[in-house]
Formats: sequence, structure tokens, C-alpha cells
Amino acid sequence: MKKNVFLIILVLLLLIIGGSIIFKKLKASSSIEVAKIGTPAPSFELTDIDGKKWSLEELKGKIIILNFWASWCGECKEEKKSMQDYINKNSSEKDLLFLTVLYKDNPATVAEYVKKSGFTFPVLIDNGVVSLKYGIKGVPETFLIDKRGIIRHKIIGPVEWNNPHIVPHLKQVLS
Repeated sequence: MKKNVFLIILVLLLLIIGGSIIFKKLKASSSIEVAKIGTPAPSFELTDIDGKKWSLEELKGKIIILNFWASWCGECKEEKKSMQDYINKNSSEKDLLFLTVLYKDNPATVAEYVKKSGFTFPVLIDNGVVSLKYGIKGVPETFLIDKRGIIRHKIIGPVEWNNPHIVPHLKQVLS
């Protein structure tokens, strides 16, 4: 009988401790300010698949198309092709930068895919914090950031970046 009481108390104690830990983690993650349109884009420093460090703060003065994606997402793969098409046709543009961020993906697999596909845009490796700051729920999701670092628009779903009307319109709005 004493053994059963001891076991019940131990299980209850473990449940209380476990619940407390889970509650603290949920409370901490909910206190992170999520990116909003009209506010400064949450800053970050990430490394790309080639080992280069990127800081959003250092990119002020450029229009940033910040795109979250994954290689396991079929729509993302199609979107990356159209992104590269746009970059190939407009390589002289220096005031606009496509910056892509991996979402829940394997960087080694993506590096191989990017190389094979001939993509030249930066592919940043997220540790999970940046996608949390931007409130990413799925991919693709894209944030349009103006030259002052303010988020001006959020796009959920894929975009045909090689459509000749899209980027010129965005540049006009974001300049």
C-alpha cells in the first residue's frame, strides 16, 4: 500500500513539474513580438548555405524580398525558379535583394538542390528563431521590406516573380 501511495505521489510530482516546464516554454514563446505590417522588420543575423553571414540591419537602403521556403514544398520550388528567372533578366538591379530563408529543412539537402538548380539568391539557414519572429505558419511566405527596413506587405503562397508587372510595381511601392 505504501508503495502505491509513493508511486502516485511521484507520478503527480512529475506531472506538475512537466506541466510547469511546458507552461513556461509556451509563455516564453508567446511573448516574442511577431512581425507586423507597418513596423520595422525584426532584425536577424543568419548564415547562408555557403557560410556567409547576413544581417538584415546591414541591408537598409535596399528593397528586401524576404522569402521563407523549404525544398520539400513543391510550390516553393516553382516559386524559386521564377525568382531566379527574374534575377537572370534583371541582374543590374542593385537596390533590390531576394533573400530566402529555409523553414524546417535540411541545409545540406538544400545546398545540393540549389547548386543543381543554378540558383544565385542567398539561402539563409534559420535556427527556428527567425521564422518564429516573423510568425511563419507554413511556406512559402514572403515579406516585402522597404528601404528603411519597414515591412510593407506579407504574401502567403507562391508568387510568379518573373511576371513582368509584379516586381516593377513592388519597387514603386517600396521605394
